[in-house]
Amino acid sequence: MWAPESTELQPPVIEKIGDPDKLLARIIECIEEKDSLSLKTYILEHKLKEESIFWDLILKIGACVTSENNESNQGFFDICNRCLLYLVKVGNPKEILLALLEQVDNFIDDVKFRCFLPLIQTTLLRIPTKLFHSLDIALETVSAHLRSLPVPENVQLEGEEIKLFHADKTVVRLSTILESFLEFLEPFINRVDILSENFTKTSRQESLVLKKHLIRVFDHPLCYLVLTYNTEHDKAQSDSRQCAELAVKLLCRLETDFHRFIRNAKLQAKQANSHVKNKLLDVEELDNLENESLAATNTTEEDIADIVETWDFKMDITPLAYGCLSYLIHAENLGVDKFPFIYRHQYMLEFHLDTMSVLLKNTNYPINYKGLVLCQKMVGLVQNGAMSSESLDNPGFMLVINDLIDIMIKCPVRDHRTLATHNFPMLIKKFDCGGRYQIYLNILSSCSHSGLKGYLITFIKNDISETIKELKQMSQDLKSSSLPEKESFFVGKRLHRILKLALALPEKETTDMLENSDQIISCLNMLRFIILADPKALNSTGFWDFLPQIEKDFLAPLRLGLDLSKAHYKLEQENLQQGKDSDVFGHKGTELSLSVSGMNLPEMNKKEKLELIGKALNTHYVMHSLVCRVSELVDLHK
Repeated sequence: MWAPESTELQPPVIEKIGDPDKLLARIIECIEEKDSLSLKTYILEHKLKEESIFWDLILKIGACVTSENNESNQGFFDICNRCLLYLVKVGNPKEILLALLEQVDNFIDDVKFRCFLPLIQTTLLRIPTKLFHSLDIALETVSAHLRSLPVPENVQLEGEEIKLFHADKTVVRLSTILESFLEFLEPFINRVDILSENFTKTSRQESLVLKKHLIRVFDHPLCYLVLTYNTEHDKAQSDSRQCAELAVKLLCRLETDFHRFIRNAKLQAKQANSHVKNKLLDVEELDNLENESLAATNTTEEDIADIVETWDFKMDITPLAYGCLSYLIHAENLGVDKFPFIYRHQYMLEFHLDTMSVLLKNTNYPINYKGLVLCQKMVGLVQNGAMSSESLDNPGFMLVINDLIDIMIKCPVRDHRTLATHNFPMLIKKFDCGGRYQIYLNILSSCSHSGLKGYLITFIKNDISETIKELKQMSQDLKSSSLPEKESFFVGKRLHRILKLALALPEKETTDMLENSDQIISCLNMLRFIILADPKALNSTGFWDFLPQIEKDFLAPLRLGLDLSKAHYKLEQENLQQGKDSDVFGHKGTELSLSVSGMNLPEMNKKEKLELIGKALNTHYVMHSLVCRVSELVDLHK
């Protein structure tokens, strides 16, 4: 005979519960006990239809979708997700959406956020197509979690060290959450075809909502991430770069003209800053803003199913957002097919000046780098000498120049200083002679950094050299010259004015010669060049007319100052060699310490001190030899 079948291995049969209140209570017990089998049976296998308890179930089950349960009880975590997906698919979409958003409004971890995004997406897609208001509310709630994430630590990484940035936990987290958010937006964007003939007013409103929330990711977090990709050196794209490409790809489906989009964003910002409200803007100038007014007005029940009495729609685009977008377009060549190439290069440079300044002023490493690269790309479009001095009426040029100066002097990142040092002269060369002259005057009058002044004086010397060549050519062609005489800015009183600023010792002979050595050496080299290139017999620049003033205000106090300073350092050298107290490094018994970034540097030993003084004396010898050479040349022409 066959043995009787064992009934101990059969799971107990779970009967359906007809009463909604008892059913809800029983399901809650299953959730509290983490009874995956019973929970699955009551909701999935019994195909739960009691919509009256859906709200409570979503709140209870949603509370169990946490990273803790994902790690400790994977089976229960998966059943909770399956149950939520079932409720989302069979329940009333508008009620389900409100229940989900109530959960989303209090996100505690990224696991819950990523699990709820597909649920919200499925619910929104079940709502009729005219859903711009529900979509706006949902995206506002969902994107709040993304905006709340911390940005990466502002570290100074250079060269190959940038790869460490991509491996940072904060960067990985931002990229992961951003990728989930963009994938959440993708189906809504795909069904809005802005080029279709059937692009209705409702579709326009929905596209505006999507554009509003999509453009925000270009500020936070994309602007704080390193988005570079070099096909020659980089083996693979970083996660951040892939997110940037996806974001631009999605924005291309919502906007036909990126230049118009950025222009309108700037005009809106100016309007807001000037506190002008409810002002009618020129339709031809702000044609893209018509969409926003249509989204907030003239709506009827026939046109819009998602009705609200008042909908305060604002397309607020931050400077960092359109700054990051401009960088991706012009520096990384993303979305270039949506940027019309019909504008003059000079206009493009001027248009991006305020954007470059915002990025350059920001001390965050990735943002500052975006400003430097964008500046390099925009300035590189313009030919040398193409802009007149009248262009400097736009204050943006001097703002960008001063921002570059700050980076050159103060930025701790070598790569940034190098790039700023490259951009600085490149931008100045885009101006004609008059424009460069004004820039030199402005910087010499406002800057006290010796190294920068010395660097700038080399540019002035080059311009003087070009002027002398032009004057010699004009004198040779004087008889056959039929062209109007070209205005020159580096001759006569104008030359005297700029030399007076360049050849200036802050405190006459008591000036710290070592600290100002860069400026002094550049000045002496410039004087030596002018004397040789434009001898007294020619005097085409008028330099020799005010040489006595230069001798009195610059050369004489410089000689005396160098003698005093050199004697002081020689005395210190002898004291150190004899073991006596030093005025430079402190007296015996005096405790001195030097700290950099909070770290105390070790005190120098005698050998190091002597080497330092030796280098200082060598610098004095260089300056002294240049002064002697200039004096000899002057005496030869007397």
